[in-house]
Amino acid sequence: MMARNVHSPESCIREFIKSEFINSKDYTRQKCEWSLHRTKRALETGGFDASPHRIDASAITYLMDIVWRGYTVSYRKSELSYLKRYLAFYNNDVVRSMKIVFPQDRRVNVDWLEDDEYETLMTCPKTPLEEIVIHLELCLGFRSVEVARVKVSDIHYKGSKPYINVRGKGRGDGKYRSVRFHYLTKEVLDRWMIERREMVDRVRAYNPGWKDPGNLVIWCHYKHRPQAGAYGEHTGALDEMTIEPLRERLGFHFTNHTLRRSFGRRLFRAKVPVETISKFLGHESTSETLNYIGVNLDDMDEGMSMLAQYDREKGVL
Repeated sequence: MMARNVHSPESCIREFIKSEFINSKDYTRQKCEWSLHRTKRALETGGFDASPHRIDASAITYLMDIVWRGYTVSYRKSELSYLKRYLAFYNNDVVRSMKIVFPQDRRVNVDWLEDDEYETLMTCPKTPLEEIVIHLELCLGFRSVEVARVKVSDIHYKGSKPYINVRGKGRGDGKYRSVRFHYLTKEVLDRWMIERREMVDRVRAYNPGWKDPGNLVIWCHYKHRPQAGAYGEHTGALDEMTIEPLRERLGFHFTNHTLRRSFGRRLFRAKVPVETISKFLGHESTSETLNYIGVNLDDMDEGMSMLAQYDREKGVL
């Protein structure tokens, strides 16, 4: 039943989430809540009324043609599906009545960064936090939950082949795997550890009894009464501090999954065996890896060119 006496967009979102996600997993509920707050902010920025009672066809068109333009079809469908369910809760059927049809995705199964986007993201100025998170996801293939979970003690510098123990997805600490350093990992980690040490020292100067959680990536808030801690695994806070600001500055869309898939995709294009890529990504099988990184028509063109070259070398052509 629709809530009564709910006025502001924020309170409407809260009431919807509270009523519709009673038995849902935390992450499922949070994904919808994050999406609705993103949409609310976008509509208000565009000069629209973000109340679910007043969102009309012009607002939906603005979202589709301006806000979500250039995003993958799967992302646009996801955002619209959350919005449609939210509006229906408040008896607003504008999305259903518009009968929106999406084009077919140009990419097979997944999205990844194009070469120019990859170069831009790698070379653009970044905060220390942005740099370490982007590096772990784009250059080492970490999932977002793995970035939040990794401990300082998981990093092994010693020897000629340094590596990081990764606490993968799953309950508790998840499934472990070990990932070798990227050629830039050491210098990125060195810069971050300086930043991290400054945060720890700042908090302990104010609160000597504060206990370092041991996570590699930590936050530190407030100047005069500093507090610090580890990022939650499914809160979206790391996205808000890293992915979202970078997207706004750079002007193209990407997510944690985009970065991780781009890592696997670049290994694939560099002719790294799929079995090795599967180990990097922590997949159960190579078929999962092939589906994850996608094989599209461009790859098939390259495959046909390689076959033609092989036949020429063998004198077939």
